[in-house]
Amino acid sequence: MACEVPDFNEYRKRKQQQMDRELDTLLRTFQQWLVYHTNLREKVRAKHLFSEKTGCSLERIEQQPWHHYFTDWFMFDYITIIGTRLFDMFIKEQMKDLTRAQVQLSGVILTAALEPYTFVQTGENGVKAVSWANNETVYLTTLPSSSISLERMYPYFLTRSVWCGFENRLISPAVPLMMSNEAKEWSQAIKEKEEKHQRLRFMKEHGVMLLSYAEDVSRRD
Repeated sequence: MACEVPDFNEYRKRKQQQMDRELDTLLRTFQQWLVYHTNLREKVRAKHLFSEKTGCSLERIEQQPWHHYFTDWFMFDYITIIGTRLFDMFIKEQMKDLTRAQVQLSGVILTAALEPYTFVQTGENGVKAVSWANNETVYLTTLPSSSISLERMYPYFLTRSVWCGFENRLISPAVPLMMSNEAKEWSQAIKEKEEKHQRLRFMKEHGVMLLSYAEDVSRRD
């Protein structure tokens, strides 16, 4: 009897589709949870803190793309009045209702921070970039259902990615950065934190400050 040869490409495709659905559902569930579990006082506090860290005025936070940047930081990195992050609270409350795959993805999201990259080139369904932390080349992609755009890239950008299935999927917007002397100092600081195995904590707490160097591409066009 002839032995059937497994079609690994087909398996990989099905597995990726499954994990993409799990991640998409997890993120949508979290967004719905936020609607009912965040109050006005918390949001006002968060906006003032975001403004202090990024130099963005409270007025501009209400406008795009800054409102998008703020919302992303608020969801994943902002530390609440009681000293915890909102995604952590969501996981603790909803753990019993999550699938096994979603629990695994939650662990990955908990350890994901805003990270700066140097753009290399655009690929078929993503972009190739070099991490400032370790100079490693990575391939970044988006979920099929994502509104994050990779069509127009800039030399330097800030984003957050998670390993989902066989892909590095972006869950945060790709923010163009201006390379100034101060930004170069950040690059060196991140490398030093990486060598000391302190990069994750450093970027979770301070990575948002790189938005101080966000390039206002909306005023170019």
